[in-house]
Amino acid sequence: MKKLLFILLFSIISSEAQVIDAVAIDVEGQAITTLEIQAVQQNLKMSKEAAVEMLILDRLEKAAIENAGITVSDDEVKQKINAIAASKNMTISQMKSLLQKRGLTWEGYLKKIKLEIQKERFFQEHILSTIDRPSDAELKTYYNTHKEAFSSAPTQMSLVIYRSDSPELLKEAISNPMRPISGVTKKSILASSDQMSPALLNLIKQTPTNSFTKPINTGKGFIAYFVKSKGSRQSGFEAMRNAVLASWMQSKRAQASKDFLNKLKANAKIRVIRL
Repeated sequence: MKKLLFILLFSIISSEAQVIDAVAIDVEGQAITTLEIQAVQQNLKMSKEAAVEMLILDRLEKAAIENAGITVSDDEVKQKINAIAASKNMTISQMKSLLQKRGLTWEGYLKKIKLEIQKERFFQEHILSTIDRPSDAELKTYYNTHKEAFSSAPTQMSLVIYRSDSPELLKEAISNPMRPISGVTKKSILASSDQMSPALLNLIKQTPTNSFTKPINTGKGFIAYFVKSKGSRQSGFEAMRNAVLASWMQSKRAQASKDFLNKLKANAKIRVIRL
């Protein structure tokens, strides 16, 4: 949800950036305009107070990232976008076309991805250390409190990963699975459905047992999965441990980020000019 709000916020601000408007609030030297506030209100269906709060925290976060000197190279942005395209089974051209249909520019999307990488790096370097790893007792309490969220038990799947830098060599290996192909590596794994991305899980589910998935461009090479078995569902805390830990971490991460930004806000120079 937080990521979706960020994307919407970025799109709103970018689309209105060229319109001359009055400065409403100054946050550590960064301006928030009355037009931005109105746009966030209208597009996210929220009160002026909530829109102002969101924009102030957005400016504080950007200022913190800038002050921390966190930089991201063009190659890192390119790799991230290639990975996103691969996860959605899309080409870069298809992504550009989709963005255009939504009224967004490719340049704006590149800036958004760059900022997302910077935010993640900032979190890893400055906020993650404030979150202590939970004990088994804490995780069990969290599981019992949110049991309904873990009603769908994970499945253990037996897979063989085929990797190659060449899509042609990978296709050759898929056509001749019993023959070693130079330039293609294989590795057998047991994978739990709760540790897979939704896109990969859906791909595995749609692939018949004893068959290959279609090749995937990861941005760093090409992979395909041979589905040996899709296993059976498990239940209980132990079976859901990884999912429980991931959910617990997500909630703690959101709270830690919120606490960090609120601390910044308490010490920030914020000047309200007009509202």
